[in-house]
Amino acid sequence: PVEAGTRGFWMDYPNINKLCEELGLDEDDVFTPFTNSSFYSPDGLEATAPVFSKTKLTDLIPKTFPIPEALLDAVNDAVVPQLPSPLGQVVATFPLFERIPLADRASMAGLLLATIDCLGGDEVVQEQYDRMTAHDLFVRFRLSKRLVEDFVKPTLLVGLFKPPEELSALVVMELLYYYALAHQDSFDVRWIKKGTVADSLVAPLAKKLQTEYGQDFKTQETVTMKDVDGVILALGCKGMEGVIKSSPDLARLPVFSRAASLKGIDVISCRIWFDKVVPTRTPANVFSKFEELRGAGGTFFMLDQLQGNTPELWGENSDSFDEDDGKTRGSVAACDFYNAGG
Repeated sequence: PVEAGTRGFWMDYPNINKLCEELGLDEDDVFTPFTNSSFYSPDGLEATAPVFSKTKLTDLIPKTFPIPEALLDAVNDAVVPQLPSPLGQVVATFPLFERIPLADRASMAGLLLATIDCLGGDEVVQEQYDRMTAHDLFVRFRLSKRLVEDFVKPTLLVGLFKPPEELSALVVMELLYYYALAHQDSFDVRWIKKGTVADSLVAPLAKKLQTEYGQDFKTQETVTMKDVDGVILALGCKGMEGVIKSSPDLARLPVFSRAASLKGIDVISCRIWFDKVVPTRTPANVFSKFEELRGAGGTFFMLDQLQGNTPELWGENSDSFDEDDGKTRGSVAACDFYNAGG
């Protein structure tokens, strides 16, 4: 099965966790373990995002730093304790930036101060930040150009799918807070372990609605319904635009006309099957600044590492699976390019 785009499931996704519980799904069967992510530029590896909930104290110690063996043995399996945010994030990520100098990393402090000012302020303050672009925010709070270009901008291109010049400062700070600053391990992310989101989560939910609540699902049919309490239009931007254009009654309602004016984000998704195994430092990766991207943000996921090199990844029947065949298969990469309309 192939699904456009690769979805991440972060630590602070209480609704998804609750859904798994209500559907009787074992999260270990649905999701991979939380994984590291690597950030690449034409210069090579820039940084690696840690799994904060699993970062060990020994991971923070430079390999060349002399430590008594007895002390090393004592802390060998100890994880970094939960520290107040953002101190815990700073401690855990300190050794994982490969190229960005310490002075540039330190300039991130300005963004943390802005986030506290914005999200801790009243509605008037938040409206002021909403009128500001993220680019203006970074200049105002003196984030270094290198930090923005090599780390922050690539993160926004694959997180909010637009460059800082086209994003609200308020939206960026909300993303920063909920995905990185709310708790030390907020940035920890995992992925679907096998198949797709549709067959792993949506299909069990649909089955529960049918069997326990008598829901009937209609597709490709024209249905007349009476005594309806509400309607949910689960449509993308193009679909909503088409519905409103064909319905003058809906178009007269401001909520629908505004919704129809929303623009989508161009995304290109592709999957590549290699004839040999391609080793990578981490299974989930972000890359940017490559001239060939033309301003887009890119991600690539090594599905053979995340999901196992199963016959399903190769469009084969699992009944005829041979363990030796699995060892000789190459890697499978899912690549997504965001803001790809340029």
